[in-house]
Amino acid sequence: MNNPLTYAITILLSSCFPLAAFAQLDTPFVHGTLSGSVLATGGGRIMLLDQTGTIQWQHQGQNCSDVWMLDNGNVLHADNNVTEIDPKTNAIVWSYRPTQQKGGATFSCQRLLNGNTVVGENSAGRIVEVDKSGKVVFELKLPLTEPGSHNNLRMVRKLKNGNYLVCHKGESLVREYTPNGDVVFEVKVSDVPYSAVRLDSGHTMVGHINHISEYDTQGNIVWQFNKNELEGLDIGMICGIHVQPNGNVVMGIYRAVQKANGAGLLEITRSKELVWRYANTSSKADRNMMSVQLLDSDGKPLPGDVLR
Repeated sequence: MNNPLTYAITILLSSCFPLAAFAQLDTPFVHGTLSGSVLATGGGRIMLLDQTGTIQWQHQGQNCSDVWMLDNGNVLHADNNVTEIDPKTNAIVWSYRPTQQKGGATFSCQRLLNGNTVVGENSAGRIVEVDKSGKVVFELKLPLTEPGSHNNLRMVRKLKNGNYLVCHKGESLVREYTPNGDVVFEVKVSDVPYSAVRLDSGHTMVGHINHISEYDTQGNIVWQFNKNELEGLDIGMICGIHVQPNGNVVMGIYRAVQKANGAGLLEITRSKELVWRYANTSSKADRNMMSVQLLDSDGKPLPGDVLR
């Protein structure tokens, strides 16, 4: 970084954010047109990127796998435990630690409108809702691949209808459960289901390593993206997805290829055209990115339901 002014700005920002590590401002990490900023996980950290791919804020974690920008400006994330952080001070303002930790306690979290937090406990194989005081106010036990296994649950989301959409990693299944535990929807994917969202159409979109697949209410595939469809681009394992109001899909990539034609994050249209990709080949931490949320240019959640 040869520009003295750029260097001085970086030092100043670093002093304001002790846990932040700023990328070189003269290196283009974003290829294409990124409409806003991005909150993402991976490599033992969560981070906020601006439209150039420059890190504006980051926080260390364990195996960071799910992250949300909340309406209050705080960041909620799961990295075996669930933590809410105030980015302005880096202070932890709320946390929940599952009792069973073996195999990865939890990989998913979701803040509800009533202030409770949904946690998919991988080790225990259960869904819980936790109130602001940390008390478990709801529990649903799910079928386990193996107690304490790393391969029980990935993303868990509570739907508008009150049911729960669950990714069973070891069984390659995505299921919708009622609060009583009845299965009302199920699809089996070809590899590992990491993330699943319920679209306004009633369809279900799943991010599963080599594909993103959209299923109708009967479980039939009505749209699919294969990671090899973007010519000249080398994509690793598709994990988290964020479906945009216009139908575009943003995805986080685990084991991202650390080459010029790789991508740790990217956005595609429904016609499978690349909108933008983020690739930082100098950062080992960016090789394993998973959860992603596209924000507006001010770093706030986009209007409407966040489908991720």
